[in-house]
Amino acid sequence: MPHIIIDKITPLSFPVKGENCEFLFKAENLIAVQTQNAKFLIQTRKHKNGYLVKYDKITRPLISEIKKAYIDFAKLNNAKILFENISGIKEKLPNKNLINITDDLSNIDIVEVGFGSGRHLIHLAKKYPDKTILGIEIHKPSIEQVLRRIEHEKLTNIKIINHDARLILSKIPSNKLHSIYVHFPVPWDKKEHRRVINSDFINEAKRALQKNGFLHLRTDSENYFEYSLKKFLEFNKIDIEVKKNIPYEITSKYEERWIKQGKNIYDIYMKSLEISPEIKETFDFSFEKRLVNLDFTPKVYNNFVIHLEKEFKIDDAKSLIRATIGNFNRPEHIYIVNCEKPYYFKLPAPIKDNYLAHIELKRLFNGQISNSK
Repeated sequence: MPHIIIDKITPLSFPVKGENCEFLFKAENLIAVQTQNAKFLIQTRKHKNGYLVKYDKITRPLISEIKKAYIDFAKLNNAKILFENISGIKEKLPNKNLINITDDLSNIDIVEVGFGSGRHLIHLAKKYPDKTILGIEIHKPSIEQVLRRIEHEKLTNIKIINHDARLILSKIPSNKLHSIYVHFPVPWDKKEHRRVINSDFINEAKRALQKNGFLHLRTDSENYFEYSLKKFLEFNKIDIEVKKNIPYEITSKYEERWIKQGKNIYDIYMKSLEISPEIKETFDFSFEKRLVNLDFTPKVYNNFVIHLEKEFKIDDAKSLIRATIGNFNRPEHIYIVNCEKPYYFKLPAPIKDNYLAHIELKRLFNGQISNSK
């Protein structure tokens, strides 16, 4: 982890400005930093040779911003840097094709969930050069590999996101998508709740698809095929087409192996036959009053979790709360500045489960009682 060791720390009066950073407040061993390009936390700790200064993992910015904070902090403390391992680190700039959940998804036309090696994703980009393709994947090595291939082939119509597909679809406008592909998802036979195909996912897919747009599931698992078909049949105003062992326009290396082994390959095409209402949800992540009666035990609900992890004192009137909120399968780690009118140090992603957790968090810690569901 990039860090420095300085020989001393002197009392500072916050907020205080350096050459390139403003240090907003100190919450015990955490210090809030604001630069022109980022907002994050650094932490200090006594070290055998002085004081260790390192960034907070939850709010980690680019290395260039960390460098500014370290240098300014040392100067403000009139401290000598005894050790540093950051100057030799080559900045890894964000890939323009890699986006995050806070980015605008209104221009997406096609979605592929779990693209693996990216063979089919690349195929889609070439087949539909006038459409923007979004690839969703949770396996980071696969993402790195595909990003390199996109760059090598100079493709400009692919975006990649590392997140849970069930949450991403909820951010896409209604009636927008030409198609959604879910090819060979993990069957999760012993953990059905982890399957991509479930009622919530189908409902969001149906809403996000254009009229006559389709979701294509392709699987080698008979159990997953039967389970998914039952889920699709729970919905109205859809057209379902089922195929078995029909060659597809492109195959993955795994599919080629399964075909040689004589495994059956199943396809389900779900076509949406109606116009869905537009999303009208707006997510207001503001607080009205100070959070009280803090409880640091995890609270688990049907769709989300709330866990206040630790409180760091700023002064007699303020504190910084580290917490985890949001979707149970992909929660967010956040900080809340708790004061007369609290605020998130950095806003959670604007998705429904985060918002539901936010509303319940306010209700829980304003003196009212709520039971986990």
